[in-house]
Order: sequence, then C-alpha cells, then structure tokens
Amino acid sequence: MDFINDSKYEIKLTQTFKTLDIFKLVFAIVYIMLISIIMYAEVEVNKVLQDWLIILTHAAGAPLIIALWKTQWLAITLLIGIVFSVASHASIIFDWNVDKIEPMDIAFANLTLVLIAIVVIFDKIPEWTIPVLFTLTVLNTIFWDVVWVYSITSGIINLCVAVYVCYRLCVPTPRRNVTFMVIGLLMGICGTVFFLRDGHHSDKNYAILHSVWHICSYGSLYFAVRSIRPDVDIQELRRPRIEFARKLEFGKFAYKD
Repeated sequence: MDFINDSKYEIKLTQTFKTLDIFKLVFAIVYIMLISIIMYAEVEVNKVLQDWLIILTHAAGAPLIIALWKTQWLAITLLIGIVFSVASHASIIFDWNVDKIEPMDIAFANLTLVLIAIVVIFDKIPEWTIPVLFTLTVLNTIFWDVVWVYSITSGIINLCVAVYVCYRLCVPTPRRNVTFMVIGLLMGICGTVFFLRDGHHSDKNYAILHSVWHICSYGSLYFAVRSIRPDVDIQELRRPRIEFARKLEFGKFAYKD
C-alpha cells in the first residue's frame, strides 16, 4: 500500500524513512547475517572481542532515546535501563556483584518492554497501567532468577503487541505507520531467536549471540516508537509527546475513533 487516505491525511510511506531509520535497518541486517555466518561456520571468536561487542551494542538504544525525547520521562527511564544493562554485563565480565546488579537489568528490561507496548497500543497512557508497571517491576526484581516469571510476562506483552500489529495490518490508520510496525515485529522475532540460543553467561558464544539480541531488541523498540502518529509530522524523527489519559477509563484501545 503506497497511500493511506482519509478526509484529513494522505501518507506516503516511502517518505517516512529517515537516514537514521535506514541506517538502523541496514546495520541490523548486516550484523545478523555476519554473526549467523560466524556461528554456522563455527568460527571461534575471541572472548575479549565478544565482551566488547556485548557492551558496545548497547549504543543501538541511543536512537530510541532520540525518537522518544519529546516524552522525556519515558526517554530517561529507558536510558536508565540501558545504563543498568551495561552495568549488568560489565559485572558479568568482571565477575563482580552479578547477583545484585543483574536483577535491576532484568527489571528495567521488562519495564522498557511494557512501556513501549503501552504507548504503541494505546492512544494515551491509561492511569491503571502505572500500578501494573510497578507490580511487574517489583516481581521481576524479586524473582529475577526464576525464568518462567520473566518469560510469561514478556511473552504475554509480546503477544499483545503482535496481535495489535496484525490488527493494524487489517485496519490501517493514519495514526500508525504499519511499515514500521511490521519491521519492529520482525526484528523482535529475530532477536528472540538469538536470545533463546545465547545460553548461560559461561557458554562459549554467549556474548556474541546476546549482542545480536541487543541490536534486534533496541531496533524493534525503535521502529515500534517510530510508528507512532505519522499524521502529526511525517518528516519529524522525534515522535510527538505521549500524554496520560485525562479521565478514568480502560483506554482508547487501538486508536478507535
């Protein structure tokens, strides 16, 4: 579909790709292919290089912060999550207080996922989602080493987003760029495959496989955010400020007008 038309909007999807969008997409594809070839060929990668990759790939989160900067509380929350992730991986590399730092990484990673899902699915952030966020963050911090707690939470959230993307494919709207949504979904699926394969911290290829997760997960979240409100300013990289709902309600789900 080249155009989405209604009485107010005419959106040409080919005009929505900015230089940063193209760079992130191309870089992700090249990086995924490169690591896949290395793994398939069973090339042994130096541990020091792997450690550098797992740290430096956090830079993939910077464009996400840029895209969300007009909603600064959300952008700063995600930035804190990235800092904790860097600290967590550094603690693993140097074997220093892993059991104290890693829970914060897991909690903020899940918090980031839920926050982005909320701003993608709802027109404005419903107030009822705040206590839900608090509860999930506390649970993931306490039970950080219980795999099924994190898996069920993230699985349900990812399923909700996937269903919403499928819904938008069938019912497009000028308030959402479906192209970006699909790219984000595909990158998320690809990242999950590598995440499930990275194994334990002590595994030989853990760091290099997990670095692909960083590229894909941050890329997925970035394109999910970039899909928000293209009708406001199609040429603007940063997304409009995301507001809280002004009245007590479940929320304007899926942008039903």
